Amino acid sequence: MNKVLVLNISTDSKNTSLGFAISWINALSINYDNVDVITLNKGEISTLNENVNVYEVKKTKFRFLRLLETISTLRIHLKTNSYVYCLSHMSPLLSVLSFYYLKKQNTPNVLWYAHPGPNELSKKIILYLSKHLVDKIITSSENSFPLKSRKVNIIGQAINFNYFVNKKPDFNNYNFLILSRISKSKKIEESIDGFLKSIYSKNIIYIIGGPITSIDIKYFEQLKEKYKLLNNVVFLDAVPHNKLKKYLANVNFHINQTSEGNYDKSVLETTLSGILNFYKNSDYDKLFPREYINFFKFNNDSQGLNEVISSIENLDNKDFSKIIKYSQKAIKNESLETLDERIRSIL
Repeated sequence: MNKVLVLNISTDSKNTSLGFAISWINALSINYDNVDVITLNKGEISTLNENVNVYEVKKTKFRFLRLLETISTLRIHLKTNSYVYCLSHMSPLLSVLSFYYLKKQNTPNVLWYAHPGPNELSKKIILYLSKHLVDKIITSSENSFPLKSRKVNIIGQAINFNYFVNKKPDFNNYNFLILSRISKSKKIEESIDGFLKSIYSKNIIYIIGGPITSIDIKYFEQLKEKYKLLNNVVFLDAVPHNKLKKYLANVNFHINQTSEGNYDKSVLETTLSGILNFYKNSDYDKLFPREYINFFKFNNDSQGLNEVISSIENLDNKDFSKIIKYSQKAIKNESLETLDERIRSIL
């Protein structure tokens, strides 16, 4: 029986940050008899395919006991099952904890990681350990894995093309969107201010996303207070990943503030939805014909964003359609349908 093991932090379609893991798991399950998932947090899983089995690590009050429970769960499953490969999804810790048992079974240990890297010392150590212990590291772009290693393979993202794709025959509004977790590091305020300084400041800007930490919650409240008198600055809070599409239909432009090292799937999802992205991360240059990059790529400050937003008054529907067609073609290989094929190609 062909089986794959997935290790992750959360398996929950309602998780606004990690809900897309459900679509990854379903995509893998099409190619195998079964997919086993060992997760630290099990939530809404009704949309998973029938051949997917989800096992949640028993929750305890103490971190050390949770660690032991995790090791025990991994040991039991790897002792009684054989897998084509094991994919640790954004969890270097799980890739480290499973190392011994995977090695004993001769099962390829694959880590997916796409992030600039942790700030906490303990997490930095874990990431460093995982780099040495895993067999392969897969990531989304040239800058999205923070450590140097010959094990790193760039395979792109895995986006649900069938769900998001939209050709948008015309750009009938100049409404804007910020699709992001609410945090100071995401520079939400700078994005809103850049929009408000542009010639399109009377149009609508939607902010979709919610806070996670107590610091983020305080920042979110500050944002809502600052812009409360502006009816065209609309905070929609977090939207589950599987309900996102209907909100994307109302906008034509998206602002993304991620720096190099973050190959943000929100840029790809909005691109597939026929939305044009203002960005500063060079990883997204590939989404634009060379002659249009300066209309959408901005510097770090809100003034730089304001200038590029205002510059698009020199473009028309024909230009926008040309860019969208080019962008969607540029990411055609980053679909869910090819995820398993891309993983197996590097084993």
